[in-house]
Amino acid sequence: MPQGPFSHNLEDCSAGLLKSVYYVPEYISEAVHASLLQQIVSARTRWTQLSGRRLQNLGGSVHEKLGLLQAPIPTWLQPLVDRVGQDTGVYGAGSANHVLLNAYKPGEGILAHQDGPLYFPGVCIVSLQAPAIIRFRRKGSDASADPVLSVACMPRSLLVFKDEAYEDCLHGIDEVTEEVIDASVANASACGLAIGSGLPRGGERFSLTIRRVLKVRKNLLRL
Repeated sequence: MPQGPFSHNLEDCSAGLLKSVYYVPEYISEAVHASLLQQIVSARTRWTQLSGRRLQNLGGSVHEKLGLLQAPIPTWLQPLVDRVGQDTGVYGAGSANHVLLNAYKPGEGILAHQDGPLYFPGVCIVSLQAPAIIRFRRKGSDASADPVLSVACMPRSLLVFKDEAYEDCLHGIDEVTEEVIDASVANASACGLAIGSGLPRGGERFSLTIRRVLKVRKNLLRL
């Protein structure tokens, strides 16, 4: 899989106030972006419809008590999973073993949440086709409280967060058709976005959330 530009020192990509959040623009090339989209829209994998998004679990299903009931990650996706792990080192001594494929239409989003203890405290998100802003708020803060940090996730970009941002913060996406660029958007200038301007969500946004599930169950159905 061809590689896009990347700073091999992850600390150079720090997004701002939360030092454990990193943003890499144009992480994947236009050709890789197009190939991923083609695979997503042509796959016969069934989508699960939730309020505000639809999703696919790639690499198996995750259960609170059992952990990951492992299945193969699709061959078209494995090179990206491997590359993200090699470039970021965010999964500790292990490797990423699960990808959550989300699809958000304009106006859809996800409430502020924490991924929790089933996963190693490091997440990589590759954004495809349309932008969105991911907003981080401290755990225990009111839902209307100002974010401690927001990141504009443009198509082809990579967002990484770990440590403090993973363990002490919630993250979510507002249910809007147009994002408002406020002072919390740490990468606004780098993305050419003026404070106070709008960022239309555009078409359907796909995101690949790449994580490492700590407890893995293999071959449960094998007799």
